[in-house]
Amino acid sequence: MAARACGVLVSGLLFLSGCSSLPSSGPTESQFINAQKDPKKNKLGFGIVQISSDLLTILASDSPTPLSTLDKVTDRPTSNDMIGPGDIIQISIYEIGNGLFGGGGSNASGTSIAATMASGSATPQSTGSILSSGGAAQDQQASVKAILSNLPPLNVSADGTVTVPYAGTLHVAGRTVDQTAAMVRQALAKKSQAPQVVVRVVQSVTNSAIVYGNVTRPGRVLLTPTRERLMDVIALAQGSSHPPEDSVIQLTRGNHVARVAMSVPENDPSQNIAIHPGDRIEVIYKPRTFTVFGATGKVSEVPFTVPELSLSEAIARTGGPLDQQSDPNGIFLLRYEDNDVVRRLGLPVAEGKPVTPIVYQIDMMNPGNYFLGQHFVMRDKDMLYYSNAKANNFYKLFALISTIVQPGITAGYMAR
Repeated sequence: MAARACGVLVSGLLFLSGCSSLPSSGPTESQFINAQKDPKKNKLGFGIVQISSDLLTILASDSPTPLSTLDKVTDRPTSNDMIGPGDIIQISIYEIGNGLFGGGGSNASGTSIAATMASGSATPQSTGSILSSGGAAQDQQASVKAILSNLPPLNVSADGTVTVPYAGTLHVAGRTVDQTAAMVRQALAKKSQAPQVVVRVVQSVTNSAIVYGNVTRPGRVLLTPTRERLMDVIALAQGSSHPPEDSVIQLTRGNHVARVAMSVPENDPSQNIAIHPGDRIEVIYKPRTFTVFGATGKVSEVPFTVPELSLSEAIARTGGPLDQQSDPNGIFLLRYEDNDVVRRLGLPVAEGKPVTPIVYQIDMMNPGNYFLGQHFVMRDKDMLYYSNAKANNFYKLFALISTIVQPGITAGYMAR
């Protein structure tokens, strides 16, 4: 029986020796490097870069600037005080004596001057208020009186016009409130005695931006001449309940779109650009994760849960390389890197694409690399791969042999 068991063992060894490969969770370090050099296998054109202090310097100098470039794009005036279609404006007219809108001592609402004076409630903002050049009440007859008439709110039509009594149809779109007031005053100059006109915007559609997505109060945000910035507008929408690192801002301006993590304009004032009328801001909740593959305890997707995660912390969270399976010399991090960074690394970039696949390698057998791993910052959708140890094939081979010959050995002992 022992001879028979030996025969089974020899047969198993011969069978396994003819196998070209054994079950594996992924390539070894040498297979990874050979695949990078083989054009047939490396059709994506990925490059392998060793993690070093020089690499950390290059990556640290790479800061995203999509918003600052968008700040140079504008398709309309950005003073935030222009009148446009859909706005509602209020026109107030001051006239001396019996004006067009006073009607013999009464204002447009029909309130007489005497009644307004008697009520004692005349204010510069109320209809029928009186401005006098004299100081005493007994000299009111000799003073110059001005009547304030507030016209009903006017809607600016789709073609940018409003109709003002005695002034006709006026094109106000693209003009400021001061320019519109001057235009109304000029139109009334020959029909009223020294008219003074004040225009204000009651409801503005033109000078506003739309905020939506993952904010507490989505909707239209009014922009003022103070030039609100990106984070100001999001704050006016009462912000997001999620951390800035897990929120993405998508800003649409005309035909241009920029997308960046909320933490970027929050930490970099140059990216906190002024918002233009007509901008659309979407806040997207996008929790950051990285994935783990290869000779590890479990293939998984791991959330960041902290504002910034280092490579060392990511390795620790996944349990690190397994002693029996992993090769600590071959820990790889796969990432799509911006082409500007790839060029500074001296590697060819992917044609016609803004990013190029890059594989970063760290040798955890070198004690100094543990310090480098603390400063290598993980990014959303990074892939961490633990390569198989070369000796792992021997253990797998031994396990397979044991599986094949164990029944024969057991049978031999039972036959004794």
